Amino acid sequence: MQRTQAQQRNFSRYLANVQTAILHSSFRMLGAEWSHSNLKLEYNMLYYMVSGRCKIWLDGSILIPTAGQLVLLPAGSIISASSYDGEVFGKYYCHFTSLIGDNRLFDLLSISPIVEVNDLDLIEELFKHLNESYTGDEMTSILRAKTTLAQLLCYVIENSSTRIVNDAGHRDVQSVTRVLDYMHMRLPHKLTVEDLAKLAHFHPRYFISVFKSMTGFSPMQYMAKLRYDRACSLLRTTNLSMNQIADQIGILPDYFTKFFKHHSGVSPTSYRDLDKRK
Repeated sequence: MQRTQAQQRNFSRYLANVQTAILHSSFRMLGAEWSHSNLKLEYNMLYYMVSGRCKIWLDGSILIPTAGQLVLLPAGSIISASSYDGEVFGKYYCHFTSLIGDNRLFDLLSISPIVEVNDLDLIEELFKHLNESYTGDEMTSILRAKTTLAQLLCYVIENSSTRIVNDAGHRDVQSVTRVLDYMHMRLPHKLTVEDLAKLAHFHPRYFISVFKSMTGFSPMQYMAKLRYDRACSLLRTTNLSMNQIADQIGILPDYFTKFFKHHSGVSPTSYRDLDKRK
């Protein structure tokens, strides 16, 4: 149980940097003529059923999603699908890719293929916004669409009855996770890219590339972010002096104020005072 919780906590660091691309998004009413046969998915399919039912054969299992349910069919699956006994049904749908580094998101994270929706109005509104943004011609349209897709993915993952991190066999994920744990534990200490690359058993140049693709930061940028986040927490929750905080996060005391102001725009003293006024 503890390992599962630790895996999910570590995996949350990657989810923030998942790379998505929307291939298609729309709404359709479908009837008896609708079907797919032995289709190997090269992308993820996300459905939101608004009326009726359909039948899906997913890797040997039969799913019968109904109105008020979300369906996630991950890339790499083999599916067949049809209407249910000729019923007409309506669905919003989105076809998209999602990668963490070179790995498909849902190869690394197994979730339930069907998720019950508790807030029907919210999910329908999100899909409407997704479709409008996807077909829009504003400079920010696709960015808005991807933001909305991220909200839908969060809902699916958070409300799934199953969440299993499958990092076994994914060497890059396991190696970077080991490095992230080490960085968190060794925050007060001086660390070099070479030290971290050795821990991952990677060449430094390859390590930097893999680390950035999976976290969105270079190793040293990520270390600075950890130190800044920890400094903020200590300023909010303790009465430690600036020198004591600097020692705890591995920053030279004489440089701490400059470091903090570079990341926040205010001095650590001002940050603490502002937090006390809230």
